[in-house]
Amino acid sequence: MTRAAAALLGLALLGSACAPSTQPAADARPAKHLVVVTIDTLRADRVGVYGNPTVETPVMDRLAREGAFARHASVHVPLTRPSHVSLFSGLYPGEHQIRDNVSPPVGDDVPLLADLLQRQGFSTAGFVGSIVLSKQSGLNRGFATYSDDFDFDADDARFLNTIQKPGDVVMDEAIGWLRQSRGERRFLWVHLYDPHDPYEPPEPYRSKYADRPYDGEVAWSDALVGRLDAALADAGLRDDTLLVVTSDHGEGLEEHGESVHGYFVYETTLAVPFIARGPGVRAGHEVPVTVRTVDVLPTVLELLGLGALTPPVSGRSLAAALGGAAVEDQPTFAESLTPLVHYGWSDLRAVRDGRWKYILAPREELYDLARDPGELENLAAREPARARALRSGLEEHLRREQAAVRQPGADRTASVPPELLERLGALGYVSAGGPAGGMASGADPKDKLDEYQRLNTLMREGLIALRERRFDDSLGRFRALLGMGIDSFEAHYYAARALTGLRRWKEAAAHYEGALAKLPAYGAAHLGLAQAHLADGNLRAAREAARRGQAAAPRDPRLIEIEGDIARRQRDAEGAVAAYRRVVEMAPADALIRIKLGELYRDLGRTADAVALLRAGIAVDPSVASYWNSLGMVLGGSGDFAGAEQAFLEASTRDRANAQYAYNLGLALLRQRKVGEARAAFEQALKADPAFAPARERLAEMR
Repeated sequence: MTRAAAALLGLALLGSACAPSTQPAADARPAKHLVVVTIDTLRADRVGVYGNPTVETPVMDRLAREGAFARHASVHVPLTRPSHVSLFSGLYPGEHQIRDNVSPPVGDDVPLLADLLQRQGFSTAGFVGSIVLSKQSGLNRGFATYSDDFDFDADDARFLNTIQKPGDVVMDEAIGWLRQSRGERRFLWVHLYDPHDPYEPPEPYRSKYADRPYDGEVAWSDALVGRLDAALADAGLRDDTLLVVTSDHGEGLEEHGESVHGYFVYETTLAVPFIARGPGVRAGHEVPVTVRTVDVLPTVLELLGLGALTPPVSGRSLAAALGGAAVEDQPTFAESLTPLVHYGWSDLRAVRDGRWKYILAPREELYDLARDPGELENLAAREPARARALRSGLEEHLRREQAAVRQPGADRTASVPPELLERLGALGYVSAGGPAGGMASGADPKDKLDEYQRLNTLMREGLIALRERRFDDSLGRFRALLGMGIDSFEAHYYAARALTGLRRWKEAAAHYEGALAKLPAYGAAHLGLAQAHLADGNLRAAREAARRGQAAAPRDPRLIEIEGDIARRQRDAEGAVAAYRRVVEMAPADALIRIKLGELYRDLGRTADAVALLRAGIAVDPSVASYWNSLGMVLGGSGDFAGAEQAFLEASTRDRANAQYAYNLGLALLRQRKVGEARAAFEQALKADPAFAPARERLAEMR
């Protein structure tokens, strides 16, 4: 090529590089409102704009054209709760310390997007479709409205994957809030759980995707996003709103042998869509770098004109990239602790840097995602230098993570409600805490996949049997787990629960001890241990167990209450009063503890104190007939027969099948010489129980 030709070519290339883009420039003004939609369990490759021609997602495809989308977006953990905490905090799981779906609430020292925006005067509302994102998660902090009501029976045998709110219900609530909210600026979070298993799309998606129900759920979720976008337009908010659509993780769908998610760290469960539209976002733009979950908080704050509020986080603002500017790629990190914390196998850690991805495991893995997006060809042996470099960066990240780790209080795990623990345990979501170290150790999860599936089946069957009170069957499943070397909190705790149902107290106590060796701060296990000793008649051991539990979980009132119960059995009235009074102070909405303390005061002859506590318990919950009966007994014993009459009348009205309550009412009436009314009360007692001799005798005397 001649020098002149080269010069002409250079000018041509320069002109091409400097030519104005055909894409419209991004609106420079900050967004006024923010709407974030997280579609649970949504794989990026199931969305049309990401290359899928077989699933209809016209709304998300249109939003990507009207705004921008990231070809590569990655989460940091394939589990719902920790991934959402990373999304709204800008921190990796190792930094915010929420590592799985059953965990204490996110700490107050962790920044949350809703909290930041509410402090700036935003009207805030969150509507969630999964129980793991309920208020117990702590993600409600900063939301003035937070809808997390779920329709389930506390005694049924359903588990996490069926305890959900349908997407159309969630969306109706969110749209209703949009129409009613009058805030100057608004932040709305909508969480759609529908693509999570079990896959049960409504019609017409059920029929249209009959052989692909997961894809049907994706198409249904896309239609729901369309309803939200239309509502934004109807409310006159669309042009001023930054709308973000993304997900918390993907789904295995049997690739790499994983049916759902939470075990491996392949792209099937880490790669998610990220679509943004609104002020500051260039229409039709494809973001060339990887968008990480931790980048969302700083990005949306800058697009809202509030970048200065960004707290110290691990993510970075990609507002410039969404506006069309060129930015450099940065590595992203991911983890799965499930194999380690549940089964003692190796944890899995991953780093992705551009096209290259490295997985730290006993048999390390290296993939070129540009050529091998399905991660089928492990290049670690052929590219040892690249593998070493990526591993070095990953290990440095883990060292920084451990140096910055927040240390939760000893009793934080105790705040997980026991009924929630039971529901989620069947799916392997309960952990005994984080790993002891950051490096991979133990068996390679790739070699344990079949065993993992068998163990999960045993856990599920054992819990179903436990909830159905088939205690022998349940115990057999959990003993099988223990026999296979799964010396876990769950196996011991649920074996103890089954043995409790069988009234085999000493064996139950031994397994509660085994559970507490794994999770020392779990209050329900301490309570079970104390109850087992109490039922076995070993009052001293029961009280010691209660006190040990209080030391580990000082904010659990159940452990103080049972010490009071034990003290009463030991005839230690002062100890019982002290324990019950502590619980009364801790639990203002607990009616039963007030009744217990009132009855104890009655037995001690402290009538005025007894009446005050019994009335306080009834004020909390007036529906329980026995509470009214206890009040009537104290009032009658003190000579207040009119007051006793009213209390016994309330008791007998609330429980007409209880002959004793009607009989007590008759006695109070007799003391006031209301003979006719007393006779009617005694007759009511006999109607409730024809064999109730005291009422028959009173009627005979009256005749």
